[in-house]
Amino acid sequence: MKQTIEYICGCCNEKRTSEKEYTKYPYDISDCMIVCEKVDNKCLLEVKNPFSGAVYKLDPIEESIYSIIMGSQMIPGYNTNEKLIRGVREGLNWFRTNNAKAYMVLLD
Repeated sequence: MKQTIEYICGCCNEKRTSEKEYTKYPYDISDCMIVCEKVDNKCLLEVKNPFSGAVYKLDPIEESIYSIIMGSQMIPGYNTNEKLIRGVREGLNWFRTNNAKAYMVLLD
């Protein structure tokens, strides 16, 4: 079941609701920094695939999950830390379900 996601913005400290509907946020949202930088009156952030150079615009919810995925993989010992590996898999699965195009451009 998809629904909007409510969060407290990390830059303006206001309560926000996602514009799109998603499946359940894969992490504890209170532990995550979600930022609503406005571009042309929309909350979209450009993210660049570090390997291909391809760019894709993500909304704040998507960008927060992308950042967790990428950040987790940079932690020393990631390959042997089952909790980090599981978290990355959960984020990847979330992207496959909620924004397959962004997954293909940024994470595949």
